[in-house]
Amino acid sequence: MSGAPAPQHAPMRMWLPSLLVAALGWGSSFLFIKMGLEAFTPAQVGFGRLLVGAAVLVAMVAFSRRWPHFTWKQVGAIAVVGVAMSGVPMVLIPMAEQDITSILASLLNASTPLWTALFVALLIPAERTTRAQLLGLLVGAAGIAVLVGAWDVREFSLRGTVLMLTATAFYGIGGTLSRMLLTRVSSGAAALSMTQVGLSAVMLAPVAVLSGAPGEGAFSPTGPALWGVLALGVIGTSFAYVMFWKVVKLAGATTATSVTFLVPVVATILGIAVLNESLQWYEPIGALVVFVGVWLAGRSRPKQPPPPAATPPGAPSVDVA
Repeated sequence: MSGAPAPQHAPMRMWLPSLLVAALGWGSSFLFIKMGLEAFTPAQVGFGRLLVGAAVLVAMVAFSRRWPHFTWKQVGAIAVVGVAMSGVPMVLIPMAEQDITSILASLLNASTPLWTALFVALLIPAERTTRAQLLGLLVGAAGIAVLVGAWDVREFSLRGTVLMLTATAFYGIGGTLSRMLLTRVSSGAAALSMTQVGLSAVMLAPVAVLSGAPGEGAFSPTGPALWGVLALGVIGTSFAYVMFWKVVKLAGATTATSVTFLVPVVATILGIAVLNESLQWYEPIGALVVFVGVWLAGRSRPKQPPPPAATPPGAPSVDVA
């Protein structure tokens, strides 16, 4: 008996603008984080972007009139995923950017698929890991070492690198947990994002309050900090995510995850042009090695009968800043 026909995807002109908007939104996030850190603490930057992002997503859901109807068990599962996907990383990434450039942060952020592959192998035994994927993890690890210039101990920022890699590891955990816990959650992308981001904002609120007072001029309309946080919430935490899922719907998950390779390009251009940062010679080389590792780690596993549950709203997992 012949298999099901391959899904027909929309032409490029229908999904490419959305892909570019998602890449611009997530790529510019590293610049906006630098702006927010001029007056806010890392926890306040993370909380602010989540609060603004949740407000925008609520408006989107209200406009569409597609309010979610989750059970308390599903809300709990979304909250657990939210801790890893939009809670802890939202604080760790600004902490990392206190020590490293926005360019390096974005390049390290591209290692997220490696962590996802690792945690899927550890936490979902049914998804057998192939030799190519294991090789991809090793290649990716080597690429990270080149990316940060680990051989130069005098210039190597250990704290910033560890914080950034910890954030991407949480993204990997969150992507894996979404496949484990959100499989049977049926909801639109905006509604699910609204719930996850909103719950994460509630959890981060006390951390932001206890992290200290904002700096002078933090809420000034003429200062960069306020606009950086607002841009993070509107562009990098709501619209970019919605655009990404539009690409998933129109062109498929494989095409959509190509945003992983576009985000560092956007962040690098903005880091050089706006923040006057410099690109070290070994950073693009290391990034290229990481991308090879990501490609290997993301190669398809041996075909198996599809599970009875629907594809989880949290997959595919991509790096978002």
